Amino acid sequence: MPESLPRAVALPLAAGALAHIGPAATWLPVVRRRLSPRLAGAGHPRHVALTFDDGPDPVSTPRFLDALDGLGARATFFVLGDAVVRHPGVVRETVRRGHEVAVHGWSHDRPWLPAPARDVRALRRAVEAVQDVTGVAPRWYRPPYGILTSGRWAAARAA
Repeated sequence: MPESLPRAVALPLAAGALAHIGPAATWLPVVRRRLSPRLAGAGHPRHVALTFDDGPDPVSTPRFLDALDGLGARATFFVLGDAVVRHPGVVRETVRRGHEVAVHGWSHDRPWLPAPARDVRALRRAVEAVQDVTGVAPRWYRPPYGILTSGRWAAARAA
């Protein structure tokens, strides 16, 4: 068994790995502020973007909705497709109260291993679940852990 891969194999593998995980560098605060300030929350000083991830949850989401109503505030809820299917009434109530529903993925999996076909299928399922329940196509996607790989970027563009 050779101790190292031949250069003709190693370089393409390394390039592929970098292309897959490279966009995830925007997860790092310094990189995000420099390359994508809007993703880092640097916008108009009088505007606050309020988001909630990982729902809908039948216990906590209604509490957030009540608190937001009391404040007269609106938020974007980044939901998981599998939870939308389990709790469609919570999603409908979120929209009825004037909040935006966006996609956080089908499930909260880790993005490290490249799986472009799986990413496309999962993201399309999540978009369809949100659209079926709300009647509105979601506009935004926030990947789990805020880590955007090239595969998830391509999946979001496709969906």
